[in-house]
Amino acid sequence: MSKEHDPRQPGQGRLTRRTALHAGLAAATLPLAGLAARPARAQQQGRKVTTVHGFETAADIAKAEQEGTLLFYTHDSDSAGAAIMEAFTKDFPKIRPNYVRAQNGALYSKILAERSAGRTDVDVIQFSDIGTAIDFQKRGGYEKYESPQAQNYATGHLSNPAGYYFWSGITFAGIAYNTNQVKKENAPKGWKDLLDPRWKDAVSVKQATSGMQFVAWYELRRLYGDDYWKAFAKQQPHGFDSRAQLFDRLAKGDDKVCGLAEWAGYVLYQRREAPIAFVAPEDGLPAAPLATGVVDKAPHPEAARLFLDWLASERGQSVYQDNEYLLYGSVRKNAPPMPGGLKLADFKLLIPEDMDAYLASRKDFNSQWNNMLGLL
Repeated sequence: MSKEHDPRQPGQGRLTRRTALHAGLAAATLPLAGLAARPARAQQQGRKVTTVHGFETAADIAKAEQEGTLLFYTHDSDSAGAAIMEAFTKDFPKIRPNYVRAQNGALYSKILAERSAGRTDVDVIQFSDIGTAIDFQKRGGYEKYESPQAQNYATGHLSNPAGYYFWSGITFAGIAYNTNQVKKENAPKGWKDLLDPRWKDAVSVKQATSGMQFVAWYELRRLYGDDYWKAFAKQQPHGFDSRAQLFDRLAKGDDKVCGLAEWAGYVLYQRREAPIAFVAPEDGLPAAPLATGVVDKAPHPEAARLFLDWLASERGQSVYQDNEYLLYGSVRKNAPPMPGGLKLADFKLLIPEDMDAYLASRKDFNSQWNNMLGLL
């Protein structure tokens, strides 16, 4: 049987301000607190480790503050990007960070185009698809920076070899439906139920630029064979750029069912008392680790290293796991339960294991998915 989940704890309030694309945040006026230098110790690249705000960093904080800014590329929404920048600025008010957001595929195309043109605009980049991160690593896209925070992560949650990126969180998706339009007894219980003719022209998914959608396509094809998606195409699904669009439509009843309902999106809309229910199919939930690393030849290298260490620390991970616009499960060894008391271990997650096969299937996914959505 499938499982329906409801969070059991309230979350943080909504952000009081949002930033537009590329917008910097005003610096806080509070002084930097908790700065304590540690004696030099054996460390990759011979860097001194410093403790600040309760976490260790091998960045040169004085130089990071002199650089005064950094640029973060993320697949997340504008609200999520703003939340991350705001939290970092509160801890480091002399650094004014900026961000650019786009879906995973578009983000990767952007940075590859910049590199081909001999430009490096970005300092830190986050992908929602490990396959993309691996390919970027092979292209020499990351700086090798061995963060002091790496010791708090399992080897499998770091790049191979370590030092290029880490898993900054995990997003996973099940099925969701509008409770005003679909009775519980008629709702999909598993992935194959999405093939029921009653959902024709009434189900939504993401576009091919989504790393999460790529994982779902790959893992469900692995479970059910390629015929599953051929049958799903007959449902004439509606494709959109972001999870916010998917859940907005579902809440309004524009779609009856969402075929890629990310847990984080469901929790946010459930808090808003939207008429939405979440189903976790017994076969498992496609899951996509987020990969974050410092870009090679970053314009603001010390600020980039500081930001990466902050993000990997308990301080940064609490933002990723608790902020209502993020709500990602943390794989940090000492991570507390997610909002609502649930842990990643409470869900059966489907994460690609054969990375060569996964990466090799990207072209087939793009072609099939764009054709299904009428984008070819």
